[in-house]
Amino acid sequence: MLEGFGNQATRDKKGRDMSHATDPATDAFVAHRNLLFTVAYEMLGSAADAEDVLQETWLRWIKVDAEHVRDQRAYLVRITTRQSLNRLRAMKRRKETYVGPWLPDPLLTAPDVAEDVELAESVSMGP
Repeated sequence: MLEGFGNQATRDKKGRDMSHATDPATDAFVAHRNLLFTVAYEMLGSAADAEDVLQETWLRWIKVDAEHVRDQRAYLVRITTRQSLNRLRAMKRRKETYVGPWLPDPLLTAPDVAEDVELAESVSMGP
């Protein structure tokens, strides 16, 4: 290991190891993550879509200059709300642009392939 390169733990004023500490943007996002998920989930009705919105919110949040944000909670909720509205608009567009008649899921009408395999295995070759 190289001497003096990253092998010293960073300590705070109370002597606690702070080498695992995160940046303020991450701390703010994590502190409000449950609220943000709830907002997105209530708007979208899907946990998967809510998680996607949270990822988009995070990507926008890390680009923000935190010095200019007065209320981080409100700002994060605003980003989440706008991302959720964007997702709702996109989902609506996808539903409206479907062309052609609605077709039901196909049903298997051919014999099951597994039956052919069973038949082939049950037949033995003669001498």
